Amino acid sequence: MLKDKIAHLVAENEALFPIERAYAVKQGLIQETTETDNKDWSFPVIERCLKETEEVIQAEPESFMNEPVSYFSKNVDEFLYVESNAFETIGVDGIAFEMDDVFETSTVLFGLKVQKKRGSFLKEYLDANVGSKTYSAMFSDKDGLWDVNIPLDQLDGFHKELEIKDAMDLAYRFIFNLLEAIEAAN
Repeated sequence: MLKDKIAHLVAENEALFPIERAYAVKQGLIQETTETDNKDWSFPVIERCLKETEEVIQAEPESFMNEPVSYFSKNVDEFLYVESNAFETIGVDGIAFEMDDVFETSTVLFGLKVQKKRGSFLKEYLDANVGSKTYSAMFSDKDGLWDVNIPLDQLDGFHKELEIKDAMDLAYRFIFNLLEAIEAAN
């Protein structure tokens, strides 16, 4: 799954994130010396929404992604929903970011396109990398997705003044590593 998507990006001479480039080298899709353009984040959909109703408060410009994640500590009744074409590589349509006001953690929620039979591995990976009491992952037979909720606070590199776009990058790299681990285990 991941290998096919990265192979497609390489074949189309697309720009790569550093994690994608490292994966392509490891998988023999490109040589270490192969020049590739660095991919930049682009978010065509950036919406601040009310948690209680999921109503869109406002569509935000790309510059909003430069706000620190602490914005949501001050606005706990809101969440941010973002989409990026880059998410296609990791089988995610969009990511919601919020401050969990109960646990006071910065959290990302997303639907992950991974087969139901990979559930035990998925949960073992999450246990080992974010802690068994800090995430949730449930499979929805209706849409065939894993509904995953993880606290970014548990990930290396996270801090409260991290820009939202960098928090999305952190989430992307975590999901990428998860998918790489699933692929390697099967």
